Order: sequence, then C-alpha cells, then structure tokens
Amino acid sequence: MNTSEEGAPTLPGEDSEDAVTIKPVRAVDPQADAATVFWDGCARREFWLQHCTTCDAWQFYPRSLCSHCWAPTSALEWRRPGGGAVVESFSVVHRGSGAFAAHAPYVVALVRFDEGPVMMSHIVGLDIDLGCGVGAVGDVTGIGAVAIGDRVELEFAELAGRTVPVFRAVGTGVG
Repeated sequence: MNTSEEGAPTLPGEDSEDAVTIKPVRAVDPQADAATVFWDGCARREFWLQHCTTCDAWQFYPRSLCSHCWAPTSALEWRRPGGGAVVESFSVVHRGSGAFAAHAPYVVALVRFDEGPVMMSHIVGLDIDLGCGVGAVGDVTGIGAVAIGDRVELEFAELAGRTVPVFRAVGTGVG
C-alpha cells in the first residue's frame, strides 16, 4: 500500500512525489492482507470499513471480496464510517481469561454500525453493578448500564497489547 509522507493512503501505483492523497476513501489493494490494513488503521486510531462500489454495501470483517454480491477486490474500497452504532446483543463476562482476566467483569456486545455491518466489541465506561449474591452466578439483572437498542460511539482502547476498537454508551433506545 502506498502512503504519503503523513501516512495517509495514496492511489495505488503512483509515485510518492506526485501521489494524490485520499482522506475519506482508499482503494483495496489486492496484494495487501485485509486484516493487516484494518489493524494498521486501528493502531493509528483510525477505523476503516470496506465498502463495495458494485452493490453499495459496507462489510465487516475485512475480506478479499464483497460478502453481499461477491464482487472482486477491485470493487472494494476502504471508507471511514461515522462511528455510531446500536447494541444488538450483549453479554457480561464475569471471568475473563488470559490478558482479559484483569478486566472482568466487562461487556462484550454485538453492535450494528449506522452503515449496516455488525461487529463484536467491548462496551467501555460502564458502571457494572452485578447484583449477584451467593448462589446467583450468572444473574445480570443488576447491570442497568447497557441495554439492547442503546446508542454507542466508536473509540479506541489498548487491550492485550493492541489498539482495538471499542464502544462507549451515549444514549438509550433507538427511537
């Protein structure tokens, strides 16, 4: 992938001296690993999703073809979504494992971006009141901090040695 001196993507195949810097849209390089492009963007705290110019659909997770119409890589481009999303489902992790054990309890959620794709991520900044007594393992009735339909906004956090996209609750309900 070609980049300008500032690290912004440029049109593939152009020399850096006369390259055109592209801010909102990037062509998907068929030689680049899509996951690497995604994680490199996250490391810069930039969130990019793939968009198909054939069927006008957004997709997550990054792939080498459109998951909606099967268009080839040449029809895909990287775009920056607005960052707004809605909680579709969630779970409270009471006992994390590995690098996440110290973060428990935490919320893992499926969130739907305003542009359409669904992503699994953490919801951060919640005051999780487990409300669990002895023998009430798994009782999450006391959460009260997140609900299906809540609005969330994209941000980034350092977890397990990597900059990852996470979400923060910004409002209740979709309507």
